[in-house]
Amino acid sequence: MSVLGNIFPEPWPPLPYPDFAATQYFLQMSLQAIGKLKLKDAFQPQWSGVLLWIDAQGLTTGPIPYAGGAYEVRVDLISHKVDCVTSAGFAGGFRLASMSVAEFVQFLFGLLHKAGVDVSINLQPQEVSNPIPFDQDKARRPYEPALVNSWWRILLSTQRVMQAFQGRFEGKTQPIGLMWGTMDVRSVRFNGKPASPGVNADYIRRNAMNAELIEMGWWSGSPAYPKAAFYSFTHPQPVGIESAQIGPLSSRWDPVMREFILDYDDLRKSNDPDGNLLSFFQSGYEAGAELAGWDPNLVGTGRPD
Repeated sequence: MSVLGNIFPEPWPPLPYPDFAATQYFLQMSLQAIGKLKLKDAFQPQWSGVLLWIDAQGLTTGPIPYAGGAYEVRVDLISHKVDCVTSAGFAGGFRLASMSVAEFVQFLFGLLHKAGVDVSINLQPQEVSNPIPFDQDKARRPYEPALVNSWWRILLSTQRVMQAFQGRFEGKTQPIGLMWGTMDVRSVRFNGKPASPGVNADYIRRNAMNAELIEMGWWSGSPAYPKAAFYSFTHPQPVGIESAQIGPLSSRWDPVMREFILDYDDLRKSNDPDGNLLSFFQSGYEAGAELAGWDPNLVGTGRPD
């Protein structure tokens, strides 16, 4: 993909879910396989250590400790390849293209073997309906480079606005990154109090929702909600939040998902996408924090004195 003459392409490109859905499936399974490599590292509260980091050309695991050194898997979504580098000096990779999930996993672990990294993962996908084990998912899956590049550019733009938003908070946060289980980029704020994840919570939720939090994020759509959207929710959900008014005007409370929603297409067509997204994050936080009784002193200016 050439960017000559247009060094920084459109920051908020179109991404129609019906066009992206099939590619999204393959991408999600592939990124889950890569993300599971980080589960070998020490556990961090609320799964903050397992995210994939958004970088200037795609996504990366960051350094994963191994045998006294480290290795890193990078997913280049401009040149469309997967690379592995190690602190021992290895560098290698393979091309991203249409293939089966089983083939992708075979290529990934073949690359790790060449790098001298002997690891294994649970081959069962997480947080998806009707999961097919990676090694049994042998149907050819499409990979559309232009759509994947657009998806990543939205992640990059969302991260930029999230960094401004998160910089205003003086309490506990987590690094911004991609949650590969649910394929959303999110920013989370905590008030320092424990919370119940619910009596029927599974292992993932028990360790993710065990503290009071307010979360903002973006995901590219699902069969249940077939369009890309930003979201905001407060956990535990305070009484009356569904009646709160937040900005911009196109945002709304979704009674099914039980969270505030701002459709991506509404944002990208607005006159000020960055400003409107920051407004959505900020007003969603304020609505949840006020109704849940959070300390107002947790929010600062985001600028040093």
